[in-house]
Amino acid sequence: MAVIWTVEDEERIGILIEDIIASMGHESRRFEDVDSLDKARKQHETPDLLLLDLMLRGKSGFDVLQRWKLELDTRRVPVIILSARSTEADKVRGLDLGAEDYVTKPFSIRELKSRINAALRRVTPAAAKLQLGSLVLEPDNRGVTYQNRPISLTQQEFELLHHMAMHPGLLLTRGQLLRDVWGYESDTDASRTVDYHIRSLRRKLGDDAANPLLIETVHGSGYRLLGSA
Repeated sequence: MAVIWTVEDEERIGILIEDIIASMGHESRRFEDVDSLDKARKQHETPDLLLLDLMLRGKSGFDVLQRWKLELDTRRVPVIILSARSTEADKVRGLDLGAEDYVTKPFSIRELKSRINAALRRVTPAAAKLQLGSLVLEPDNRGVTYQNRPISLTQQEFELLHHMAMHPGLLLTRGQLLRDVWGYESDTDASRTVDYHIRSLRRKLGDDAANPLLIETVHGSGYRLLGSA
């Protein structure tokens, strides 16, 4: 689990980002202005990742970024800029100042998750490898090993399995999986996307739906990854 801070003064977007971070199994903390961010820094707190808006009340996100990259204890913290400013000049300036990535608003849930995962993989060992019993996931190379056997998965199959592995033992409804893994805004999907990918995962993992060791079906609701797999 990583600690992710967000500096965002628009409440609706800030709450959405917090929900996205929580759905990924990480700890979230949101600041509405630079002063509250600075107060946390004075208490010698540091996140694993900073999501930074550029247009803040009274101060520029560029100034925050520049300061973080100059200070010894924050210079290695990856920063992802989240901004409605989409000009090439803004993107170049942000990246030149040391931002890990630049995401323009409005963004999709799936896109932001992907950018967060990519940033964390480069700096957080705990986020790079995940092990539950004999199931091992390595996001860096999309590697999966189950019962000492390498498993070849598609990108979407891996994202689904990784999301479930971040919430072992918890019931994840089809609607939750559609929103959190695929970025759907609706809880319904006539094409049965979730069920199709679960069947594919079971086939590749050698898991029996009738007597599951890994993926349990909760009839009428969704699926659960068994923590002792």
